[in-house]
Amino acid sequence: MKKKLVIIGAGHGISKAVAKKFGLEKYHIILIARKDEVLAEITEELSNEGISVEYYVADAKDNESIRDVFEQIWEQHQFIDSILYNVYNNRQVNIDEETADSITKDFKSNVAAAFTAIQLVLPDMEKNNTGTILFTGGGLALHPMKEFGSLSIGKAGLRSLAESLHDALKPKNIFVGTVTVCGVVSENDEKYNPTKIADLFWQLQTERKQFEIQY
Repeated sequence: MKKKLVIIGAGHGISKAVAKKFGLEKYHIILIARKDEVLAEITEELSNEGISVEYYVADAKDNESIRDVFEQIWEQHQFIDSILYNVYNNRQVNIDEETADSITKDFKSNVAAAFTAIQLVLPDMEKNNTGTILFTGGGLALHPMKEFGSLSIGKAGLRSLAESLHDALKPKNIFVGTVTVCGVVSENDEKYNPTKIADLFWQLQTERKQFEIQY
């Protein structure tokens, strides 16, 4: 039986590269995002490369939506081995122009929704005494920028969540890790291209040691 990787916030870029990397390593890939047309494109592309893949449409920020889609997944698959949370709200607004409401709304996408997804898969992982939870982190967690004030807060929160969960779940043989990407991701960038970043997620998945790779 193939292991499964669920990617929440699937799209072109890092998540597609991770899907391809894990898929070529014989994982069954389950994609979740809001846009049906994007998911269909990625699914077709991966399928053409011989990767086992399916997709579901859901809004990660909507608790009911994400719960409903996991119920659909569980109808087809008994156990989810791994998840990657790749959702974030990338607004370019100076921190002194933000409001408490706007930061709270973004924080729900950037951090709180990740915790909702974790709560859904964690009981089965604990029951099976295995599992992997991965996050796409960002350099803004280490070096916040005023132009991306809300996202800086979100990435810092996500990094803290990853480290805390890493320590809490390690005794249960559940690995939690994050790749903190300290640059602008681009297909044409020698370092920050999605393929190389996907290799780092696979390193976390297979080595299961440190909670973070800063790149």
